[in-house]
Amino acid sequence: MWFPVQPLGPKIQRAWLALVLLWLAGWASSQSQLLVFSDHLFHWVEQHYGVAARQRVEHLQQLIDLHQHDPEIDKVTAVNRFFNRVRYDEDNSLWDQKDYWATPFEVLGLNAADCEDYALSKYFTLVSMGVPEEKLRVTYVKSIKLRQAHMVLAYYSSPAAEPVILDNLVAKIEPASRRTDLVPVYSFNGADLWLTVNLAEGKKVGASARIKLWQDFQKKLMQQMGEGS
Repeated sequence: MWFPVQPLGPKIQRAWLALVLLWLAGWASSQSQLLVFSDHLFHWVEQHYGVAARQRVEHLQQLIDLHQHDPEIDKVTAVNRFFNRVRYDEDNSLWDQKDYWATPFEVLGLNAADCEDYALSKYFTLVSMGVPEEKLRVTYVKSIKLRQAHMVLAYYSSPAAEPVILDNLVAKIEPASRRTDLVPVYSFNGADLWLTVNLAEGKKVGASARIKLWQDFQKKLMQQMGEGS
């Protein structure tokens, strides 16, 4: 089932309550940062990644400007296509780290990303195009085909609508019901956090480390744009 999920059982609710309250204390003020294209940003990109990287970031700015007033589904399609052109690689190879969340500017700097980077880059670009955060959820899934954790972006045209899935593994944007190869685990955005439980294995999923990654990501994003201290 794709989110929103059914309420958790009483035991699970109690187990999560203290942790969730702690998360939300910092989460409430962590609305997503819009992408701002400044001289500081372009200089930073060119200095770290070269002229070709700067041009890719300029193309991202042009994409946002070009589709700013388009219907939302057209924005979703354009952004998905734009970032899916970036080659895939693992964090260990790209950043010499096990788990690193690259900003859209770092993604375009290297012209490479892992699944989390694709999903986050699409998310922040769509928010910057004016798509409301509540319609977007970065979603951790289990890929049945890959037999491993994976991340995608889900877009909901309305609160009750079936989401469509933006995925770097599949070029076509499809409704969640057609993505039987994916099992949703939990999802989040800058406005709220959804948690669920892997009932098949009886495990609680989602960790406070993910919240820290989100907060560090936003801080890094602001610094790259020249807005952070």
